[in-house]
Amino acid sequence: MRPQTVLAKSVGIEARLTWYEPGEAMPVHAHDAHQLSWLLAGEMCETSRGHARELVRTSRGIKPSGLPHANLYGPAGALVLALNIDPEAPLCADLPRLDDWDWSAPSANASHEIHRIITALRDGMIDADIAVSDLAAMGLEADPDLADRLARSSGSWLNAVREQLRDDPDDPDMQELAERAGVHRVHLSRAFTRQYGLPPSLYRLRCKLGRAISGLMQGESAADAAQAGGFADQAHFTRAARRQTGLTPRDLRTLMAA
Repeated sequence: MRPQTVLAKSVGIEARLTWYEPGEAMPVHAHDAHQLSWLLAGEMCETSRGHARELVRTSRGIKPSGLPHANLYGPAGALVLALNIDPEAPLCADLPRLDDWDWSAPSANASHEIHRIITALRDGMIDADIAVSDLAAMGLEADPDLADRLARSSGSWLNAVREQLRDDPDDPDMQELAERAGVHRVHLSRAFTRQYGLPPSLYRLRCKLGRAISGLMQGESAADAAQAGGFADQAHFTRAARRQTGLTPRDLRTLMAA
């Protein structure tokens, strides 16, 4: 059985990380779910509709449910992140490009953000429901007309979304936030990222870290600061602080007291 783990699950969608063995071949098959995939490491070749895609770099793929395809993985194997989306899930409504088969190179910024989301999911520092929306937004191209409309009308509702992500003591419900704004949750994530420079899941983590560091600088213990920030415990706060700043809470307290 090949090594794999489910990083996140939401209604009708899951993010799964899978390692394929060197030279492993998968005969023609199809999935019940739509699939967004990222080749994170290694090489692979995917064949469908009489065409083969040789993938030797970080790549993003789209496969609609029911698409017959075959895979051959490279001599060093392959690490693949897949977002499996139930065709009947609310997330599928009005999303472009899910009926197409395509592989392409994601932007350097998208690749960086995907790696940060994977790390934060692994460490339990971001909400799975927010993360899967962000991954879908990074994997699917926007409808140009819709993108223009969202850009023209984004100011007030995006501010409201940002305030909710920043101030809510519990992880907000992305579907509810999107419904209030009158947009699809994936479009919300894409518009938010375009406006503020980072996806909602990582913005939420940044806000939690800011609150925790603020408490620490005001004399709270690391454990109390972690709780005030919204982290599960002090260890989560410590890992987040080290990744964001290069310093642990103890380092920060020591340096700022010098």
